[in-house]
Amino acid sequence: MSEALEPRAEFYALAPRQIAVLMVDFQNDFCSPKVFGGATVTNTHNAQAAERANIFTRDAADLGARVIYTRQVLDFDHLTARQKRWERPDGLCAAGSWGAELFIEPVPGATVVSKYRFDCWQSQPFLDALNAHEIDGLIICGVELVCCVLYAVQGAAERGYHYLIRQDLISGKDTGDTTDNKAVRDFLRCNQPERTVASGNAILARWRDNRS
Repeated sequence: MSEALEPRAEFYALAPRQIAVLMVDFQNDFCSPKVFGGATVTNTHNAQAAERANIFTRDAADLGARVIYTRQVLDFDHLTARQKRWERPDGLCAAGSWGAELFIEPVPGATVVSKYRFDCWQSQPFLDALNAHEIDGLIICGVELVCCVLYAVQGAAERGYHYLIRQDLISGKDTGDTTDNKAVRDFLRCNQPERTVASGNAILARWRDNRS
């Protein structure tokens, strides 16, 4: 048991200033009910996760953590010929569209970066933000579970970062609750139990205790 908990203990050993709350793609096209135009809304859990995440993020920033919001932007100028085959110019989060804008207001002092595919680790502005602030740990929140969030997690693991995954602050379309979203949640719980936390209360409590 002690070996299984080691990564979490090492994360908690970091100072808040060495940690960034990574807010993955909380954008209108993924979170706003307005995108359905009166049809059945299937992103309610994304919207709820976004609101909860911003509350946590504000508290974490007040305690010294950095905050990075990513925005997926569909821009054909940044796609290869193969990638273009599977997209259309007016698709989700198209460049310059309302859908590509953040659904929530960034907390003061946060960094907002764009990425042109699912994987934030392919975004140079994201990497630059991590390096500029000497970030060594991440608290991963965001949507969509089956792609962008999973890429963020696996990228952090591959590159050797300390990280925790907030299960209550990651989400996907409501229709995937019993299928693909559940599969990713189960994968994270079983494959990375030492990096998966149910809530952020323990994180904030530790930082507050260290301040006192």
